[in-house]
Amino acid sequence: MDDVVPDPAPPDLRLTFPTVFRNVKPDVRYVGDSRCASCHNDICAAYHAHPMGRSAAYTGGASPIEKYDANAHNPWTVGGYELRVTKTADGVVHRVSAKDAAGAPLPEYALSADLAIGSGTRGRSYLSVEKGAVWQSPISWFTAESRWDLSPGFDLGTGGRRAIVPGCLFCHTNRVEPVHKTANRYREPLFPVQAAIGCERCHGPGELHVTERTEPGAGEQVDTSIVNPKHLPPALQRAVCEQCHLQGQERVLRRGRDVNEFRPGLPFEQFVTVFVRHPDLADANRSVGQFEQLEQSRCVTTGGEHLLCTSCHDPHTTPALADRDRFYRGRCNTCHASKGCTAPPPERTAKNDSCVTCHMPRAGSSNIAHASVTDHRILRRPVPPLPPRGLAPGAAPLAAFRAGAYSPPEPERERDLGIALARVAGRLPPGSGSQQIVGRLARDRLALSLGSWRGDADAWAAMSLARAACGEPDERLVAAERAARLAPDSELAIVGVAEAALGVGRFDRAEEAATVLIGMNPKSVEYLLTRATAFSARKEWGKAEDDCRAALRIHPLHPQARLMLGICLHNRGNPDAGRREVETAIGLATHPRQKTAFREWYQSETR
Repeated sequence: MDDVVPDPAPPDLRLTFPTVFRNVKPDVRYVGDSRCASCHNDICAAYHAHPMGRSAAYTGGASPIEKYDANAHNPWTVGGYELRVTKTADGVVHRVSAKDAAGAPLPEYALSADLAIGSGTRGRSYLSVEKGAVWQSPISWFTAESRWDLSPGFDLGTGGRRAIVPGCLFCHTNRVEPVHKTANRYREPLFPVQAAIGCERCHGPGELHVTERTEPGAGEQVDTSIVNPKHLPPALQRAVCEQCHLQGQERVLRRGRDVNEFRPGLPFEQFVTVFVRHPDLADANRSVGQFEQLEQSRCVTTGGEHLLCTSCHDPHTTPALADRDRFYRGRCNTCHASKGCTAPPPERTAKNDSCVTCHMPRAGSSNIAHASVTDHRILRRPVPPLPPRGLAPGAAPLAAFRAGAYSPPEPERERDLGIALARVAGRLPPGSGSQQIVGRLARDRLALSLGSWRGDADAWAAMSLARAACGEPDERLVAAERAARLAPDSELAIVGVAEAALGVGRFDRAEEAATVLIGMNPKSVEYLLTRATAFSARKEWGKAEDDCRAALRIHPLHPQARLMLGICLHNRGNPDAGRREVETAIGLATHPRQKTAFREWYQSETR
């Protein structure tokens, strides 16, 4: 198996898919909304008031919805940390500060909020760009409460520094160019055309259309130089929305595909397989589940193939708040005018005759703080969502969202499911029975897939995760090494090698892989700490200390970096300084278990 070579790339769907729309071709370039506005100014102006048209902006150019005084929860504390946001003429800076074990201030962790992500309707998150690498701030703005707070899913005890992967920017911004196979690095300028989602995300690249429609005598027939979604069949109309609004639980790139190759007019499921929770585990209140919820509605299940997102939502504009109930009632009456509302007139009046209030009620989001979601199941009578029922033995916790006319064949779907399950297994509690069960489900599917496609680097990387979940560390390293040989420029594949090598005591190999990663992404604290771990295991305390200090120059409040520095200092003959660093690290930890683990780790490394 050591002679594996990358599998041949599948045919480029942009060249082979049967469609009349010529702008799906890979050589047609994107031009940006400013070119669209020269002929479609009214539509463009309305669209840029739409949340999609305000999805991202450089912070200095974003609509000023934030406040910066104490009434906006600024500053505030989370555990042993103080967080605050400052705005000056030079920009916006997010700051996190804390004190050491003796009560003295530590150097603060500060990062420039370069990009504002989100329209502001619910809130905004913020990104910092450091030499092409993009990181999310631990601080977000929540519009409904008009306050700053910790970003969803962040834990300052684990560092509070999140690498922004291409999938995040794919959905929240217009278009970026990821550096191939990297975790969070992009070609600069970050936004070659514009930051916010633009016209071409739904209509495809506009170069051909602009060229032809500016020539004299352009006709009025169906224009094949650019996609108008209303001329697509329903499945391909849905694909335009699916590219961002069908999140699911896991999204797996099809073998040999790149999501940035997708064009409106093509089937999204030929680029990405989306997996949702198994129906027996589903939670109707998840904030990313609207697309899945709609598929459960009677409007769809009783043969409503033509019920689309655009049946209710105008992608170019949003109705004014005062007109919203009338607008959506009109959309409902497109199908339901023959059967009027059965609610008593006083109740209808009290609810402003709103169909949505009764049939699509809002509820608290189960996975994002300070947010609520609209129930897209369109229930005839509101009922609370059923609690998860639990899985039958041997059942996979994920299921492909849909198996339609454009779905991949069964072996490809099983390959994608194996990758998705391996990712899930990697997030489950280490050594738990559930991790081993999901790991085996992933391993068995991936073994079959790799029997057919031996040069599938992504499947080998997933196999490494699955082997780890199954408690097979040697096999994990073998799979990780194969993934890295097939994709030597893949940051994620090399991460797999470093982690697997540490797991089997191959500290020389872990150091080698971590050094490559640091060269690729020198602002990653995790890569420095990985190499410091390898040095520590070999008792090379001086080298480990250097890496810990380098990590703390990037993020002075990183608890694990402080802990490892303390261990290095102790073992280099300065136990008092080492204990002070360790006590500081324990103070920066955010959970009792983490504090206990830090103490035990320190004791085990300094005996």
